[in-house]
Amino acid sequence: MTSMTKKKARRPQLGPMERARRQANYIRLLAFLVAAMILMAGLKLNLFPELYMLGVAGLLIYPMSAQGLLFLFDKQDRPTKTVHQLLMQADAMVIGLVCALLHFALVPAMVLLIIVHANSVSSGGLKPWLLNVLMTGVGALLMGWMLGFQVLSPEQTPVLLSVISMLGLGIYVGASSAFAHLQARYLKQAQELVGRQQKQAVDMSRKLAKYLPPQVWGSIFSGKRDAKLETRRKRLTVFFSDIKGFSAISEELPLTTLTKMLNTYLSEMTRIALRHGGTIDKFIGDAVMIFFGDPKSEGAQEDAYRCVLMAIEMQEQMKLLRQRWQREGIDHKLEIRIGINTGYATVGNFGTDSRMDYTILGTDVNLASRLESACRPGGVLISEATQALVNNRIQCRSMGDIQVKGFNRPIPVFEALGAKRDAGAKNRYVSAQTDGFGIHIDLERIRNFDKNTILRTLARSATELKQDKTVAVDYEAEGFSLHVQSDIMRKRDREKVIEMMGRAAKKVQTEVRV
Repeated sequence: MTSMTKKKARRPQLGPMERARRQANYIRLLAFLVAAMILMAGLKLNLFPELYMLGVAGLLIYPMSAQGLLFLFDKQDRPTKTVHQLLMQADAMVIGLVCALLHFALVPAMVLLIIVHANSVSSGGLKPWLLNVLMTGVGALLMGWMLGFQVLSPEQTPVLLSVISMLGLGIYVGASSAFAHLQARYLKQAQELVGRQQKQAVDMSRKLAKYLPPQVWGSIFSGKRDAKLETRRKRLTVFFSDIKGFSAISEELPLTTLTKMLNTYLSEMTRIALRHGGTIDKFIGDAVMIFFGDPKSEGAQEDAYRCVLMAIEMQEQMKLLRQRWQREGIDHKLEIRIGINTGYATVGNFGTDSRMDYTILGTDVNLASRLESACRPGGVLISEATQALVNNRIQCRSMGDIQVKGFNRPIPVFEALGAKRDAGAKNRYVSAQTDGFGIHIDLERIRNFDKNTILRTLARSATELKQDKTVAVDYEAEGFSLHVQSDIMRKRDREKVIEMMGRAAKKVQTEVRV
């Protein structure tokens, strides 16, 4: 027969603070062992009657009983702080009783007083120490009164008893020093553990934050918002966009190319949305849903303006992305459609206690989606409600009425053309493309420390083209992109390209402030 040996279950590993607490209990037990040793030595030297053996027994039983009480409270998950404080005062009273049993012999009594009061000061501070002094006095007076206040003068105290008392003090001090060293080590371990846990929590929060809009997780982590099922009605401006013909394109492109293209597109759109303060609701394949007005709002008019301005900037950014994708071999002319509507919607956490989603619902949300479907590729279609809020700052063109699914009445719609401040010569965008050349500029996004580099790049490229040198430039910075490949550029386009780079350099020079 084969015998099966059971593996002993491993004890759970104790944390640093638990080990420090247990070490403190051992030091406490040592204090009473020293007291019992001194009293036993006095009995062996025939200084005290045999009846005092009961005192020795009490000094051995008391700390074990106190330890058992602490263990019981700890096992029942009951708070032990009050019990610790009460036991500290009981320890002081017991030591006072022992001092009276030793007939107030100077050296032994001083040793015990040093031990008990040093322990109280290190464990509790000034107030518990003063209470300890009082309890020690109560214990000494009580036992002294019972024994008739017998006093053993220094002359009557054997040297051996004093030596044994000092030896006990030395043992206690050595053990306390070792404990202090261990406690410092345990504290360091506890700090390192807390540091690791904090780092893990920060890393986890960063990972989880990627699944939530920054405004939402920021308010949750700051305590301003709780993760519970609640909703409210608010006036929001809602944005929907998608890439025209994306389903057909996804069937033609290799998976890696498609993934890279989509991630680039979503990253750029997200960056623009966050810069304008939009709350990104969700991505559904190539579709993007964003809204303004919750959890933070700058007022209905400003929210609508920021949303439309964001949409216009996204359409301009698509020109840059198309240039980049074409150089990477993606020949499809990718264009996005955008629909925007302003109205009242229900916003908040929907779902269950275990799984919830922060989103918006309502008829006006559906209308924004319908406008996106009806929009021409490369356009920004807005509702009459949104146009009324932004018409003093956004150039809009009436597109008449359209009939959309789910709405019985025709819907008046407008196309947002651009910000009025960017009209004419002040247009913040410059974008052009031909064989071997592509340029895209967003003057408001060019950083001042990139200005000189951009100007040098434009000047050098134009000069080398004039000199019929071979030029190969691919340069991108925030708000700027330039691609020049002279070997595939048509000769008849060279003069136009040089002229365009000159105009672009002039706009950068005059309109980007350092």
